[in-house]
Amino acid sequence: MRRLLLLAAPLPLAACHQERPSLSIPASLLRCSPRPVPPAGGTQRDVAGYVVDLDAAHGDCHGKLGRVRGLVEGAR
Repeated sequence: MRRLLLLAAPLPLAACHQERPSLSIPASLLRCSPRPVPPAGGTQRDVAGYVVDLDAAHGDCHGKLGRVRGLVEGAR
């Protein structure tokens, strides 16, 4: 009788087992735009262009990270 109980005890637990969803993150979301090279010249125009490019690279990476975060949180 005791052996029968030991064999039957895990059966209710088997019904609770769930497969974890497979999460596939697109490769395009795993790569950020490269950081721009600082300007060689020291004019305000050069620096302003660099700041705009730097902000664009940050925006690209920040946006992709947000999409990856959404995928991961949606899979939970």
